[in-house]
Amino acid sequence: MSDPRRALLCVLVMLVLPVAMPVQANGEIASYRSRNFLVHTDDEPAKARALLERLERMLGIIAAYWKRPNRQIIECCVVKDLKAWPPDRLPPRALERLRQRAGITISVKRMRGKAFVTKSLVYATADNQTTQHEAVHAFAHQMFGTSGPVWYSEGMAEMGKYWESENDRSVRAKPAVIRYLQSTPPPVLRVLTRSGKTADSWQNYAQRWALCHLLANNPNYGQRFRLLGLGLLSQRPGANYRSVFGSMDREISFEFRVFLKDLAPGYRVDLCAWDWKTRFRRPRKGRTSKVTVDAGRGWQASRLTVQAGRTYSLTTSGTWQLGSEDKPVDANGDKQGRGKLQAVILDDYRLTATAGLGTKTTFRPSQDGKLFLRCGDDWGSLADNSGRITVSVTLDPKSAESDTKPPNNRR
Repeated sequence: MSDPRRALLCVLVMLVLPVAMPVQANGEIASYRSRNFLVHTDDEPAKARALLERLERMLGIIAAYWKRPNRQIIECCVVKDLKAWPPDRLPPRALERLRQRAGITISVKRMRGKAFVTKSLVYATADNQTTQHEAVHAFAHQMFGTSGPVWYSEGMAEMGKYWESENDRSVRAKPAVIRYLQSTPPPVLRVLTRSGKTADSWQNYAQRWALCHLLANNPNYGQRFRLLGLGLLSQRPGANYRSVFGSMDREISFEFRVFLKDLAPGYRVDLCAWDWKTRFRRPRKGRTSKVTVDAGRGWQASRLTVQAGRTYSLTTSGTWQLGSEDKPVDANGDKQGRGKLQAVILDDYRLTATAGLGTKTTFRPSQDGKLFLRCGDDWGSLADNSGRITVSVTLDPKSAESDTKPPNNRR
């Protein structure tokens, strides 16, 4: 760090630390230090140390995601009982949020030319997730000077509070959040990605989390979303949701609606991403089309376009498992119907109702569209599935002939 920036940082620390440093009130408040965090709290020592471990894991994930290793201690005041903290030692804005059993990050930024130094202080109720949420804000402000527009800032902070490990992409939202998202019409993306207001409502935070979780973990959009985030944090001119995803708005809106409808604890966006690249075609008369369906994924492209009123014959081979300790089952599934082969038709970003197929069946679609198949299992339980089934689809010759006959115009 250059001398001017070092001097500037020293000034900031001197300005802020008298407010943030804990007051030893009868030994109730203590400080705990890890590599990247300094936590002052009146909570039990074991809980404080466990919090530091969670914060370090979370910081490792977000620092790797934003490709910005942390270079400055993140300081947190974690409050279990406000009575243990003299009110004059906590800023009024922090007191207001703490009384609501919430949190706030207060940042002081100083500029010198194009260089900046930011000192952020986290104030959070003694709830691990609240502290993790605010720590994402603090890291962003100290490293980039901003945490981005509200939809991105709060969405990413909500993601941060759920992170357990770098490789865990499953949904860990609270049951109340999932129930709300499933019971409420999906927001319009161009509205959701406008500026908004911080600390407006937990419902808005839930929607922002859902969008960021979808975009960050979906292989169709993940790389673009990461670059968009870095552009927003760097305040790059022209960096906004519309400029990056405008051409993909219909696909994202569709996947967002489906994600919210099927949302469940353990749901994996990366396993349920929709295939927009595969080419579909109508099956030819007398030819059998084959497709392999994996047990551990969501809806999968059959590569076939089906037509309303025509009859299709379907047979399957192979087995799959719905868990490491479950017995293999064929496309009929188990006695409860779990593992049964299912189908849905996609047309103009709209889906038909799900239809159960099984090992051998004939079906007549109610509308034209692209045929998608999957293993029938709970949406939050796909990750431990294994195996695959081969599906053979044939257009009924009589159905094809009847559709190609010229119309009878005689009266």
